[in-house]
Amino acid sequence: MGKIKILNSEVAQKIAAGEVVERPVSVVKELVENSLDAGATDIRVEVIEGGKKLIKVEDNGWGLSEEDIALCFERHATSKISQVEDLEKIATLGFRGEALASIDSVSRLLLKTSEGAGGFKVEREGGKLIRISEGAYPRGTSVEVRDLFFNLPVRQKFLRSAQSELTLIARYLTTVCLAFPEISFSLHHGKRQLLHCPSVTTRRERFYQLFGRQALERLIDLAWQEGDYQVSGFVSRPPLGHPDRQRQFFYVNRRPVKDRTLAAAVQQAVKGRLEKDTFPEVYLFLTLPYEEVDVNVHPTKAEVRFRDSLRVFQIILSSLKEAMEKEAGAKPVYFGGSEAGPGGEKTEGAAISRARSGEERLIPFSWKRVAEDAEGSRDLLSLSREQEPFDEKEIRELREEKSFQILGQYLNLYLIVADKNGLLIIDQHNAHERVLYERYLEIERRQAWASRQALFPLILELSPAEMTGLEEIKPEVEAMGFEIESLGGRSLLVRCFPDFLEAEEARRVLLGFIEAQAVAQAKPTRNELLATMACRTAIKAGAALSREKIEALVAAFFQTEDPWLCPHGRPTALRLNRSEIEKELKRPSN
Repeated sequence: MGKIKILNSEVAQKIAAGEVVERPVSVVKELVENSLDAGATDIRVEVIEGGKKLIKVEDNGWGLSEEDIALCFERHATSKISQVEDLEKIATLGFRGEALASIDSVSRLLLKTSEGAGGFKVEREGGKLIRISEGAYPRGTSVEVRDLFFNLPVRQKFLRSAQSELTLIARYLTTVCLAFPEISFSLHHGKRQLLHCPSVTTRRERFYQLFGRQALERLIDLAWQEGDYQVSGFVSRPPLGHPDRQRQFFYVNRRPVKDRTLAAAVQQAVKGRLEKDTFPEVYLFLTLPYEEVDVNVHPTKAEVRFRDSLRVFQIILSSLKEAMEKEAGAKPVYFGGSEAGPGGEKTEGAAISRARSGEERLIPFSWKRVAEDAEGSRDLLSLSREQEPFDEKEIRELREEKSFQILGQYLNLYLIVADKNGLLIIDQHNAHERVLYERYLEIERRQAWASRQALFPLILELSPAEMTGLEEIKPEVEAMGFEIESLGGRSLLVRCFPDFLEAEEARRVLLGFIEAQAVAQAKPTRNELLATMACRTAIKAGAALSREKIEALVAAFFQTEDPWLCPHGRPTALRLNRSEIEKELKRPSN
């Protein structure tokens, strides 16, 4: 008897659903895209328990007819394409006809729809029709999806917490909301409204609705046209950058995408214009003829393929370079007092610059006491030590006998140290990150987080996704010395923060916590948050250090329990043995 067999339709349908519906945000994405393709001008999303219990999407679009209802739950049933040639010029967000069928097969679904007069209600469960009835409903379509994956318990186990799933939904809606400023969007989690964006005229107005004034002031506008290609959006105002790539959004014909060509062009355009170790914040919209891009290359339509990638690269590169060169003549003006300026007064700008570089607070603690008292930090890292630059005996000599000589700083990145065994090349950022991390571990162990009040109001304006992300980790953040108060909407007042931080550092640390929560597969642990704090407050690569600061850092580094790796697993030092140097230079060993 043969081993290969054809799966029954129920199993095949659930497998196919897994390609489209991965988690609650997948359902929201597919239903919102349907609403947009149906010409809706008002889209309302409601979820309960992060979408695991309920997802409801309502719109005022065209609605479905009785004939449409009979077909819309069939796989590959669509109104958007009809022949192979249509795939070469797709103008809609959806086109495969898989969304409703996939969602229907793994949930309990209720659809209400009307073309303007009368209407229909459809109830389905696990891909099977329960009943259809007529009724009076407003123009548009409402889809309620309950108990997602109720018939696939294995998939349910892999869902994240309700707050994490909600954060993903808020992030997606923020992304699509920016692409369609002329459409009203709202998001409710139970009775709480998380997002409310009435329709506006320009994308700049929509950006203000989503991210606030502070974020908008960090950006410059993009406006470029070359034939049928058009580039618009926003990019970081030099030299300001972002610590990671979490704020890079790319759109092709208003479709949110991930694309290496676009990302590479942006990175090339900003090279040498931003602060070291930062990335551009970019919201880039590329409009081009539909036949010039293939959107049918990814199961969730998250990637595209350009017919002429080189032209796309050059257009993006030119548009960003032009925008930044126009900005180059304008210098930022800072108000306030912190650093000496004309007449002996001080400006806030240089203080912020020093805070960013980490120079102002190189070694603010008693590192020797920390190293002696810290316990249990060795098992925090489970990484291999096969490439350790020095053994326990060497570390003991470096700590106790201080048998080393500091030669200097190279490229404002590395500290060069000599000992009897050769040379050590120490990464100043990674080394300081390790020092700070162990200090923060000690404070956490003792529960000795001392706070101080902000001298001037420290206000954060967050996006809906950032707000929901912060809520999930707020207890841990407040236990670390932060006191945060809502000012209404998405504005927060940071009343208190750890007493060893400056205000700008506290801002960066909080934003770092939010980003760590966003990229984590699960809620960040306290140690992961401490590692983020260490990274955001450590000396930056590219910072020139005085001799005294180098000596303090090297001494503190050798006192750490785990000097081989930074808390994120990156190496901190490279060993060049004396014997290897002599061998390469053809010197006889002494």
